[in-house]
Amino acid sequence: MIIMFAMVSARIVDRALRRAVATLRESKNPNASVLAFARYVALLGIYFLAFSGVVAAIPALSSILNTLLATGGVLAIVLGFAAQNALGSIASGMMILFFKPFIIGDVLNVVSIGVTGTVEDITLRHTVLKTVENKRVIVPNSTMNDAVVENFDYAEKQVCLMLDIGITYESDLEKALSILAEEVAAHPDYLDPRTSAQKAQGEPTVAVRVQELADSAVILRALLWGADNGAAFGMKCDLLRSLKNRFDREGLEFAYPHVHVVGSAPPEPAPAPPDKRRGKM
Repeated sequence: MIIMFAMVSARIVDRALRRAVATLRESKNPNASVLAFARYVALLGIYFLAFSGVVAAIPALSSILNTLLATGGVLAIVLGFAAQNALGSIASGMMILFFKPFIIGDVLNVVSIGVTGTVEDITLRHTVLKTVENKRVIVPNSTMNDAVVENFDYAEKQVCLMLDIGITYESDLEKALSILAEEVAAHPDYLDPRTSAQKAQGEPTVAVRVQELADSAVILRALLWGADNGAAFGMKCDLLRSLKNRFDREGLEFAYPHVHVVGSAPPEPAPAPPDKRRGKM
């Protein structure tokens, strides 16, 4: 009876908390991470109470358990060492929830392990990251707590990506700079980062610079400001396509590795070998 009651209670609590977490995720509420973690704590508490009730209801089982606890000091130490990593992950998960370096829905780049993805869940033991390939990477909370994490959604979601293109030295530099600025400013996802004072001073809408005079190319750089990482990445892909088409129409050439073969005069024929029959009698 106790076991059945615990299973029904756990299912009801699990469903209710799952729905609440889903609602908070849709509204991008930061408390979704706390509630998701609390769901696992609540389920663990229900099963622990059920186990305690079963032990208390069976005197023989209670007596055996008390004997094991009284004589199992060595076993408890061994189990304590074995569960050290698991307990460390639980403690790390609580630290993550308290200090909030990231929450559910944030896009992270875990620099120390080279994984990028969206935080999908934070459990008692691990954090689930959903990658762009729709795969799930399971990372222990202890690793996430100690890792160097680049959070694309921390504090503010606006993102600035750098778009670098290389043109040949023979191309019209000023024309290329003008076209690059026009294409970026015309994109619907571009956000104007200028302040009111900068606008009044006539600062350009798009910051475009000559980044480098390389060996075989003039490198131009434009700063792409987007509402979030997804919008900025999509804008960069669109601009690469539109710039290729625009540069082709305007007669500007992208720099790329190629070899010029210069013609030369054909080599002189080798002298004929001497006739060995000469000089014979």
